[in-house]
Amino acid sequence: MTSSDTDLDIEVGNKLHIIEWEHLNLWKFYPMALTSSWSVRCLMYPMSVVKSRLALQKQNNVYRGMRHAFVDIIRKEGFTALYRGFWVTLPQLSGSFIYSTAYEGLRNVLRRHGGIDSAPIVSALAGGAASSTTQLIFVPTDIVAQYMMVYNNPSNFTGGTQKMSVVEALKHDGLEKRWTLGLRVIRAIYKVDGILGFYRGFFSSVLLYIPSSMVFWSTYYNVLGVLTAITADFSHSEGAPRSPSPTADGNLLKLQALSGGIGGVFAAICTNPLEVLRIRIQVHRTGYVETFRRLWVYEGTRVFTKGLAPRMISNGVYSFLIMLGYETVKRACVLPEYRESIVW
Repeated sequence: MTSSDTDLDIEVGNKLHIIEWEHLNLWKFYPMALTSSWSVRCLMYPMSVVKSRLALQKQNNVYRGMRHAFVDIIRKEGFTALYRGFWVTLPQLSGSFIYSTAYEGLRNVLRRHGGIDSAPIVSALAGGAASSTTQLIFVPTDIVAQYMMVYNNPSNFTGGTQKMSVVEALKHDGLEKRWTLGLRVIRAIYKVDGILGFYRGFFSSVLLYIPSSMVFWSTYYNVLGVLTAITADFSHSEGAPRSPSPTADGNLLKLQALSGGIGGVFAAICTNPLEVLRIRIQVHRTGYVETFRRLWVYEGTRVFTKGLAPRMISNGVYSFLIMLGYETVKRACVLPEYRESIVW
């Protein structure tokens, strides 16, 4: 969640194109941004469950594809299975604010002191670096949620019986009627692996999210630039006078959201093998070399498309909605003296 600027100046023709922290009423902004992020996460979480199961299964031994996975999960486990592990991931909302704060700070440093003027390059570097700051929150919550996602059918998703130590600890804990599933999973992971078990595959997570963030932001700004130019040319061809700023005609928010969606899809395509690697290391409990070997033997080139469809949809829609919601919230939370200067 970050401000979405182009190479335009912050103020063009007395209009505010980039809403920075100093323009915001932060007491109003933070709760509204939190609500927006929570709403999007709630809407998109079922897609996370499906893409995780598709990535964890060996070949297509459980689900033939995304549609089959959705239908089969609902039919056999009920609709609530699509939200298993949801509450465990809510601490990741705080990670979003950590990310945005680090991103904004790094971007300002790079632009003011690094001598880099290109918005795609600045944002890609800042976004990649900022991603590493959130992994202490994301990795343990992801691991717990992933075990909860496959709880009803662990043998098909956990890499074989010899790798089911956490599942076995869950099965024999005798706490089904006393503890929630989330607490039982946390206890099982700690019992089997100790505190380090919550950070299994930490490097693989960093290896995924840094390039994913870099690809997203570089794609976002390049697409936004192209869409802005197309919009300006189209408006000019219709006979309207060319605006001093091509985004000053009510299109900026729409272009930001659309660019975010495209950036999310492209990031998913480019980093899908890294996502499969990450989740298998964390849930299959195999090392990096063994995981690479298994992926090569059992999946081959399918690793590039395994779980890709739901991940593309999830990333694309999530990025579109996050950008739309976040930028709308920022516009709604500007200080009174800037209210007449914002650009929609």
